[in-house]
Amino acid sequence: MLVSGEVGNLQVQLQKLREQQTDLDHKLDGTARTRSGVLNMDFFRIKKQKEELRDQVVKIHGMLRPDIIA
Repeated sequence: MLVSGEVGNLQVQLQKLREQQTDLDHKLDGTARTRSGVLNMDFFRIKKQKEELRDQVVKIHGMLRPDIIA
């Protein structure tokens, strides 16, 4: 069971991760537009970072709202 302080910290972390995801989305859009048709390693690096952030968001979300079968 999470203590209210822990919940608050997790919510702050979750918000920061979502902001980082938004920033990466903007970078991906810019990268795709500037180098269309060219293999761009920045694009793949940013995609990987975004996937890692998504995994962290899912983990924190699961901690905040556990899937309890009753």
